[in-house]
Amino acid sequence: VTILFTGILITGVVGNLIVCLVIIRHPQMHTATNYYLFSLAVSDLILLLLGLPYEISLYWHQYPYNLGLVFCKMRALMSEASTYVSVLTIVAFSMERFLAICHPLHLYTMSGLQRPVRIIAGLWIVSLFSAVPFAVFTDIDYILYPPTQEKIEDSAFCAMLSNPEGIPLWELSTCLFFAGPMVVMIVLYGRMGMQIRSRTQRTEELAAVVITFFVCWAPFHAQRLLFLYARDWQHFNTVNTWLFSVAGWLYYVSCTVNPILYNVMSHRYRVAFRETLCGRRRGFG
Repeated sequence: VTILFTGILITGVVGNLIVCLVIIRHPQMHTATNYYLFSLAVSDLILLLLGLPYEISLYWHQYPYNLGLVFCKMRALMSEASTYVSVLTIVAFSMERFLAICHPLHLYTMSGLQRPVRIIAGLWIVSLFSAVPFAVFTDIDYILYPPTQEKIEDSAFCAMLSNPEGIPLWELSTCLFFAGPMVVMIVLYGRMGMQIRSRTQRTEELAAVVITFFVCWAPFHAQRLLFLYARDWQHFNTVNTWLFSVAGWLYYVSCTVNPILYNVMSHRYRVAFRETLCGRRRGFG
């Protein structure tokens, strides 16, 4: 497990850093679409660097948690916010693609980089604001000694154990940052697929975006809802343990897949990447 998580961490960090470097170094890459991809790479880097080293450490030292309450809450805030930024950025990027393919003249009238910069700033603000409740309700907790219900001091762990009473945080998160974006992407990429249906390879690329998004994020939200609503189910422990593991893997794999899915498929990106490695620049043809 440690080796696989380390592999995901290295691959994801290197891949997303390269995306950032290529976009920064090449003025020709300073487009609205690439600004969204830069934001996606940054959010994925935060998710990987805050999440995976901690996850790896848990396999070697799970109890007691000793990194302090500030880190506990900050990690909850930034991990949740980075997740939301990734999802919302993919939706914004998809909208940009949709306009370019289905309404190119409309997109031309909105040309310029101030618009995507404002949208990206808005996405980060909305994501941070939406993640605040998760930080508020995340705390250091303890396993209780059964006979006396006293805290076992060496059992400290950092977690948000369940939904706060009367506040459907996890349900809202699933609706606003998975189900809603999923519906929007299906509609957008469906329309794009109809527009370019004669180009089979491009249509397959569009389908890959929607399928990858669903596969990577569905288990994560399914596990949360299962934990909320199916704890009395006789097979809960078995299914929850399995789903928790699968969701954990795919949660981080998405950060590794994104640079490949949204950048390597681009001819312009591949040219810029080769020129970055070779240390020379020329115009893109």
